[in-house]
Amino acid sequence: MTAAAALVLVLGACSGESGAFDESGGSGDPADEAAAGDRERPARPDDDPTGGAQPRAGPDPGPSTVFANRLWTERPVVDLTFDLSGDPGTVTGSETVVFRPDRRICEVVFRQWTNKPETVRLGNESTITGARVDGRRVDPEFEALGSPATQGSLARFPLPSCLGQGDRVTVDLRFKLTLGRSTPERVGYSKDLVWLATAFPLLAWERGPGWAENPVVDQIGEMTTSEEFRLDSLRVVVPRKYAVLGTGRHRGREAGPTQGTAVETFTAESVRDVAVTAGVLNTVTRRLDGVRVHVGGPRGLKTRLGVWADRNIRAIKRLQALLGPFPYRDLWVSVLPDCPTGIEFPGAIQYGDFTTNHRIYDKLVAHEVAHMWFYGLVGNNQGVNPWLDESFTSWADYTVNETRPPPLAGLDAAEDEVGRSLQWYAQPDTRDEYAWGVYEQGAAMLFQARRAAGPGVFNRLIRRYIRRNAHSVATPADVRRAFSGSPQAIRVLREYGAFR
Repeated sequence: MTAAAALVLVLGACSGESGAFDESGGSGDPADEAAAGDRERPARPDDDPTGGAQPRAGPDPGPSTVFANRLWTERPVVDLTFDLSGDPGTVTGSETVVFRPDRRICEVVFRQWTNKPETVRLGNESTITGARVDGRRVDPEFEALGSPATQGSLARFPLPSCLGQGDRVTVDLRFKLTLGRSTPERVGYSKDLVWLATAFPLLAWERGPGWAENPVVDQIGEMTTSEEFRLDSLRVVVPRKYAVLGTGRHRGREAGPTQGTAVETFTAESVRDVAVTAGVLNTVTRRLDGVRVHVGGPRGLKTRLGVWADRNIRAIKRLQALLGPFPYRDLWVSVLPDCPTGIEFPGAIQYGDFTTNHRIYDKLVAHEVAHMWFYGLVGNNQGVNPWLDESFTSWADYTVNETRPPPLAGLDAAEDEVGRSLQWYAQPDTRDEYAWGVYEQGAAMLFQARRAAGPGVFNRLIRRYIRRNAHSVATPADVRRAFSGSPQAIRVLREYGAFR
């Protein structure tokens, strides 16, 4: 979910909760907020940003051991560095990707998703400044594919000779990010605070289809796709006074390359995107079984970080009961005053600065945490099939909060068009119906499919879909196969236009 006034209104249309799931966390009362924040503290130079929850050194069990047998054994390997030590509005970076395709290729394609129209309009832009393929300097071919940025949204690197299945290619990139100030997006900066997500050239491969070349469009919403990769190293260079919230397992802090800087390092066994927040932060860490929830944000937030941590843990508990084991060992939560709602990433979430009695608070937290299963664990092309993550997460957040979607009064052209792409929803006559058509109509569709199949059968089929498609990029055909045991559910999904 991203910054959208229309979506905020939809989310607020049917919020609240029943006490049936109220195992832990705050009540929303001011007294509860005060009590739950007892462990919040400023992060100091050389602090462990995990709040003392960092595991001992040793083999990394990975951010996700859920359905490890489904991992792509030849997944790409990525080393990524962000340097935030200079001008706060400029980030430089480097990236090395080792890739073994599962079919013949004659080029390598990266996407600069930061260059989608809405993000660029807010003053953000990604630029590739240097590239080598297997040590040889190359000049990529840039294509706009809907982007107003100088380099567009796609970078194509021709290979000197084609590669067969399993052959290895290494791509080294340098890039620069120009950030907008106080932007309501996944990238931006303000005083002593920088937030970055999907903010590096992302390998555009999907097993089976090949290169993802769908356009970026002028519509609010995510439009990213990526197979999972092994994050061998995420290095974040920051002013020494900054703390860092990252992705995966925190590996430590060391002196930076120049005086007054430090380097925070993270690794992840298998993720499909990376998010980083850095700045003068307060931090809180909570634990739930094998999961560590790290929450950070600047001073002066409306809700204490301890409450945010407790509410995310409560959502994890509820969603695990519905969907199965939580996919990540570490969840990194950033509370950002300039984020209007919430944005999901594998093992990381950006939230806006809300009070707990805000009409969307409980729904928002459940929605973003549910994305750890839908888009994080089970991926999808968010631009081509947005319903595969947004409809399922909307259904899940209504379910665990024991509420239902509001009447679908905001639909016209989008009625029974759940399976349409974001490009279709960017048209003048449909763009205002995106939130209703995908989030709310999609949730209503799944509730109706559950009634048709029977609650027990439907819940088993949901878990089958997750199990069969973990660590992959799913398509509507995968939903159809997973739900083939219930013709009644398939009929409902087809009537709503899910299978186009």
